[in-house]
Amino acid sequence: MKEKIQLYLEGKLPEKEQAALLDWLRDEDHRRVFDSEKAWWWKETKLRREGRISDLGQVRLRERLKEKQQMERSALLLNWHRYAAIVLLMIVLSGSVFVYNIYFNTELQLTQIHTKLGQMSTVTMPDGSKIWVNSDTKLTYNNQYGIQNRAIQVQGEAYFHVAKNRKNPFIVDLGAIKVKVTGTQFGISNYDDLNEMNVVLEEGSVEIQSASDELITSLKPEELAVFNKKTNTIHTLKVNPVQYTSWRDGLLNIFELPLDQLVVKLERRYNQKFDVDPLIKDLPYTFSIEDESLAEVIHLIERISPVKAQQEGNVIKLKYMNR
Repeated sequence: MKEKIQLYLEGKLPEKEQAALLDWLRDEDHRRVFDSEKAWWWKETKLRREGRISDLGQVRLRERLKEKQQMERSALLLNWHRYAAIVLLMIVLSGSVFVYNIYFNTELQLTQIHTKLGQMSTVTMPDGSKIWVNSDTKLTYNNQYGIQNRAIQVQGEAYFHVAKNRKNPFIVDLGAIKVKVTGTQFGISNYDDLNEMNVVLEEGSVEIQSASDELITSLKPEELAVFNKKTNTIHTLKVNPVQYTSWRDGLLNIFELPLDQLVVKLERRYNQKFDVDPLIKDLPYTFSIEDESLAEVIHLIERISPVKAQQEGNVIKLKYMNR
């Protein structure tokens, strides 16, 4: 495992093995081993860097002494060695940059966690932060996570319990906006096929920034920020966060949700395609889904509204039924 940790820190660990390493890090004792190896790796890297730069400095000093001796022998050789010193200086500086790049600019590698329709997952990151990943979601980060950054990109829905670290903020990049925290619990929703992005805060505080890192607003517990992708506007509401985050416990809360948006959630939860009659697309629904099957949910929809469901091939069509 020591070799895998070192390869991860150097940006050379394959993506599949990175995922296995993250699973291994879910154990608290394993995280302590990782932190110890990381500290040792940085210390050794620093020592090697200082040693290489010191050697280059000695080479540079010896060449300068040599230049001085030759200057005393001949004025002609003086000019020649001046040019040589300039060339040598360029080589030394280039070598220093090369050493720096080796140890401080390791090649970035991306890791992506992708849950399919009807699936959910939990991930424990190297810094101890825990992430619940909802259905049809992509979560992406690079191999410098926990070392030089704690940055994550999310397309879909996720809930975060972030380990505290004021010196290295946790950043969730949603494209048009970013969420910045040092340690807190919050949820986000950022599906491509929806016109809004949501950020809901359960505990702590978060800052919502623009793509250029400008502060837009801050959230307090039990507040929801809704960002409209079309108008680039944002507004905040006082809410019960559980209505937006209970999905991680298998409970889906529906509150005054139009049918055309409800079926999007049902598609992700049950991996089933729907087609909605325009006459009923705006019908609002309020109920909760826990262990109910898709058949039970459809039966409920039919019972409380003028809707008839028909299976046609791989699609369930919801049609208006005049009662």
